[in-house]
Amino acid sequence: MRNKTSMAVRAGAVSAAALLVLTACGGGDDEAENGEAEGGGEDVITVAIAGEEPYSYLNDDAEPEGATIALAEEIFGEMGYTIEAEVTDWDSLIPGLNADRYEAVSAGMSILPERCEEAAFAEPEIMYTTALLVEEGNPYGVEDLNDVAEAIESGEDITLATLSSGVEAGYVDALGIDAEGVGTADDGVDMVTGGRADVFALTAISLSEMAGEMDGVEVTEGFVHDMDGVMQYGAGSTVFPQGSELLEEYNEHLAELKESGELLEIIGEYGFTEAEVPPADLTAEALCEGDLEALQDIED
Repeated sequence: MRNKTSMAVRAGAVSAAALLVLTACGGGDDEAENGEAEGGGEDVITVAIAGEEPYSYLNDDAEPEGATIALAEEIFGEMGYTIEAEVTDWDSLIPGLNADRYEAVSAGMSILPERCEEAAFAEPEIMYTTALLVEEGNPYGVEDLNDVAEAIESGEDITLATLSSGVEAGYVDALGIDAEGVGTADDGVDMVTGGRADVFALTAISLSEMAGEMDGVEVTEGFVHDMDGVMQYGAGSTVFPQGSELLEEYNEHLAELKESGELLEIIGEYGFTEAEVPPADLTAEALCEGDLEALQDIED
């Protein structure tokens, strides 16, 4: 499963198996010419995914699956759309969005100030922690990124890998660590299992899903990165182009799912828990401004 997803991401192209309509449609030529799905009169919306479990990935049948895909299918379905999913390399998600190659990104992407300058984020959908993939037995005894930095400073020869555009890359850059950047989560896992890296930092739930049962490696407990005394609580959501007319309605449906408890039911099918459901008062605006005080208050 991971190999199929990884190959599609690295290729940067959409095969017949990787470009799918998740809801069946049928009808006449006139409707098709108007961009509407046949039979139901629904429009088709193209959503980019990144191939990271359990957010959005290809399953064994090469069909898009995951927590954010299920959420997108629910909300966009309520809005009258069927979904066409396009597998895209992580680094190309926002550039492709702004190049009009798709209309939204469904990948659990972190809401960060620098990203908010380039795209519009829906309200927070999933909170997450970070974990480290290490050799079995954790020979360097690292439990978080600050441990890695301290070990390197003490003279340990540790090679650390992160997604090149992932939130963890920002953390390690601030720590002054010269990390290896990779394009996909699979590549990062392969770096460790292949002996080319000692540590791979990624969201905890993704690492547990991808490598938790692999021989020769282990996943540390999830942690929230402490950057100079400020806990870097992370939350991700669906991404739209700046000025998208879809964003407001999407947020309205998302708020209904949060209030009813259906959000947890949807993402819970993929291993997420109540702890990863953002509270109602956590907003995309605050995260875009880089204001982490709301998250500090929630934790305390």
